[in-house]
Amino acid sequence: MKYLIIGGSIAAATAVNVIRANRPQAEIQIIADEAMPFYYRALIPFLLDGSRTVEDILFTEQPSEDERVQFRHDRCIGVDPQQGIIRLASGRSLSYNKLLLASGSSSLIPDIPGIDCHGVFTLRNMDEAFMVRDYLKGCRTAVVVGGALAGIKMAEALHRAGVEVTVVERLPHILPFIADTETADRMSRRLSEAGLEIHTDDSAEEILVADDGRARAVRLASGKRVAADLVLLMVGVQPNVEFLAGSGIDIDLAVLTDREMQTSVPDIYAAGDMVQIHDPVLGKDVVSALWGNAVHMGRTAGFNMSGIKAFVPPLLSSFNSTEIAGLPVISAGLLHIQAPSERYAVYTEARGENYRKLVFEQDRLAGMIFVGNINRAGVYT
Repeated sequence: MKYLIIGGSIAAATAVNVIRANRPQAEIQIIADEAMPFYYRALIPFLLDGSRTVEDILFTEQPSEDERVQFRHDRCIGVDPQQGIIRLASGRSLSYNKLLLASGSSSLIPDIPGIDCHGVFTLRNMDEAFMVRDYLKGCRTAVVVGGALAGIKMAEALHRAGVEVTVVERLPHILPFIADTETADRMSRRLSEAGLEIHTDDSAEEILVADDGRARAVRLASGKRVAADLVLLMVGVQPNVEFLAGSGIDIDLAVLTDREMQTSVPDIYAAGDMVQIHDPVLGKDVVSALWGNAVHMGRTAGFNMSGIKAFVPPLLSSFNSTEIAGLPVISAGLLHIQAPSERYAVYTEARGENYRKLVFEQDRLAGMIFVGNINRAGVYT
């Protein structure tokens, strides 16, 4: 049996480990567009300020260290289910009996003037982190476009590296996917007190370019100009599904699967950021980039690819546990219900730096935010 895994994500690594455990004689090939082995992507910001090394963020146990697993640095450009092969950018084709799509997502790039100048980066993988880290040498100012969690974590890392950082978020407050207004305002104050500059309800309209072709400032929709030796674009991601054109695999917002993580094409499975899920709290289909969800999906796919029936559990698209400006934050479910109504009951408690919010829909806990004191947050989750 030939197992083929596309992607170097946690979903891919989890599936490989499950297949290894259940099918000891299996032949497994991993195709990843990064030469780097599996690593913890959430720790990438720490590479910028030097507080972590590459070795610190690599998986302790690499699936590719197993002699039964072959790791290949290449990029998949097409899938042909009728022939049971995938086509690679290198020109090669590989056959499979069972195929897992786990190629994740890529950064969105806004269409604004100056976007192609030197000093403008996206940052989603280790290769990009190396480029940003190298370019940082000699930089005094940076603008992070996008104030969601990924943007804020990168902004904090740049600040720790000694750079003056400005965050620009087009929505009324930062952290729109993990925080309500109260929590976001608390975090904005703490970040500002730490030395970061936060602009909300504003957007980057143009990157101003110096005579040497390097970024020198960002012009905002409000008319403000913010100095920027470096511009980091953190405005969101999109699932990597372009290579599936003509494959017959059903795609909506992202790849569609059943609860066994099988796509509309037999023997082809998908997991992670490139998969569409149904959020039972929000009551709608979404694309989730959460690490924990990718683990669940990868494990489920791995079992079913091994011939062992398994079903993915209900997944939340909003569940985060992090630390921002020195304060731990845990949130899940419905976050933006501000006031009680016939449908929702809202309970809040604020004591100094600590803040808690619970949202109930009838007798069901449907949303929670814990800031500072996060004791028993796991029970609520």
